[in-house]
Amino acid sequence: MSKVDAIIAAMPAMQRSEVEAQWNKLGAGEAPRLPDPLFRRLTAQMLQERRYGDVPAIIRRELARLTEVAPETAESSRPPVTPIRISDGTRLIREWNGRTIEVLVRDDAFEWEGRTYKSLSHIAREVTGAHWSGPRFFGMRTRRG
Repeated sequence: MSKVDAIIAAMPAMQRSEVEAQWNKLGAGEAPRLPDPLFRRLTAQMLQERRYGDVPAIIRRELARLTEVAPETAESSRPPVTPIRISDGTRLIREWNGRTIEVLVRDDAFEWEGRTYKSLSHIAREVTGAHWSGPRFFGMRTRRG
């Protein structure tokens, strides 16, 4: 085990002041005000970079590309979901455990085995005995854009 590996292995048991001493040996300036677990990981990463080398440039570029869009704006940058429209009279067919399930689409309801249901999810629950998304159960997918 190298000296750096030994230091990193001992880091969880070190006092914060000892980790800060390691940080100062790296010449990284004043220790950042971070929670202890994060500060330990950051110090360990810097020790590893000094010992084994930095992250390759291609990886840094890819990480930068992936983080260009903040998570909160990434969702809004997706194309809107277009709901699937099913016209009156459409028959939805699904096989479940060797049984064929056939649902007739009406203007404001769904008909299965002579009974009327307000949603496909109710039918899927009747068929499977478990909570299912009705559109997903019948293989219907929403479209983006």
